[in-house]
Amino acid sequence: MPSDLMEIAIRKFRVVAERGKEGAESRSGAAVRAVRTVNGDAAYLKTTPAALGAQALAAARRELRFYQDLAPVVPVRTPRLLDFLDTERGVAVLLTAAGRPQGSASWTPGMWAKLGEDLAALHCMPLPTVDDWNRPDALLDALDSPDLSEVTAFWATPLPQLGDLLTRRAELREEITALPPALIHGDCHTDNIVLSASALTFCDWQSTGVGRPVCDLAFLSVRTTPSGTVVPRAFMDAYLHHRLCDRRVLERALVAEELAVFVFLWPPYASFNSTEGIARVHARARELADRYLGGAR
Repeated sequence: MPSDLMEIAIRKFRVVAERGKEGAESRSGAAVRAVRTVNGDAAYLKTTPAALGAQALAAARRELRFYQDLAPVVPVRTPRLLDFLDTERGVAVLLTAAGRPQGSASWTPGMWAKLGEDLAALHCMPLPTVDDWNRPDALLDALDSPDLSEVTAFWATPLPQLGDLLTRRAELREEITALPPALIHGDCHTDNIVLSASALTFCDWQSTGVGRPVCDLAFLSVRTTPSGTVVPRAFMDAYLHHRLCDRRVLERALVAEELAVFVFLWPPYASFNSTEGIARVHARARELADRYLGGAR
């Protein structure tokens, strides 16, 4: 059953829910519903009820601000904001339907290259002039104050290098912050990118803001690893072709970022993955640890 906020938004925006298309839910808890506008155009209605809490509401309002203020100037394709609602009941946004996500296993090298080009353009754009686009950084927080019992319980057996990594948290932090800050998507993975006529459209901007560009790059691999998909070299080659930076510094930061995410942030999400997916994450973390520790400065 739709929430009260969903029903209110449907009436206010004068849209009709698509029959036979079940609603979806983002990781933030926001509900997403396929709808038709009064003109018959396909659209999506995304609602974040106040009951989800202050953090979820702040993220929804950040996304609304993005569509109002930044979407018109970012150098990547985004859905167009058609209407919105921001009340004590929560936040709702009505967005154009821009395509459908495609499983990462079916992405072609050309699609990955286009994603690298688009992210390079996003990371090269001028930073917003207002300072309130700074964003929370869960990884830096976790490196500064890790949940050592949770990390150790999950990684002690499958990751022999864990002790070395725990003692080198400050070095990991330095590595992942080596590149200048940029405007980043903040939740960059293939489920948040829809395709239409070979064009990529970036959706779900609740985590956007000024942050570490390597966050966008590494998270793609973090999300594809459990399924067995490997981000191809074409992605990074295209990124570096369109963004001038030191390849060695970037690739070192990329290894450090992905490794740190797996070690310090991933354990709570293990239960959402299959035994095979967890085994792939274990293997990937060992590979990254070998590369990181073997290439120590």
